[in-house]
Amino acid sequence: MKIFITGEPGVGKTTLVKKVVERLGDRAVGFWTEEVRDRKTKRRKGFKVVTTDGKEKLFASKTFTSKHLVGSYGVNVKRFEEVALPVLERALKEGGDRVVVIDEIGKMELFSKRFRDLVRDIAYDPKLTLIATLPIRDVHPLVKELRRLPGAVLIELRKSNREGMEEEILKLLT
Repeated sequence: MKIFITGEPGVGKTTLVKKVVERLGDRAVGFWTEEVRDRKTKRRKGFKVVTTDGKEKLFASKTFTSKHLVGSYGVNVKRFEEVALPVLERALKEGGDRVVVIDEIGKMELFSKRFRDLVRDIAYDPKLTLIATLPIRDVHPLVKELRRLPGAVLIELRKSNREGMEEEILKLLT
């Protein structure tokens, strides 16, 4: 089973993923990304990657100098890879009844070729269960490819349908 969740920014994709991960417990293996906000101004200043086994690292920031830019954020691909890739490699190797979680397959993460290759390997492995979030637009050929993956379930999350979506996803996994 491959489940892709898409929707406009801020609709609650990461919140939904985190709720599903909490319910799955040790069955979930992967990561999500979170905004990092300035404590005083409450303005967003970057993004961190957080794994299901508790590792986290800032990988995009307004203060990073990088050739990889998304808006005003510099993306440090190496920092992202150091945290996200080991957990995905482990998921690919272990398989079993685990549910691979990837939040998100977006512009920042897609700067990493190794990440793109791993995502493709996981998505096409018939033995693996995957829950991943995709941007609402096809920001990369891989996003377009995954959106059309045969047999996959594509859910467009909206404010009008997000109540109860956690239960719907858990039902799909059983």
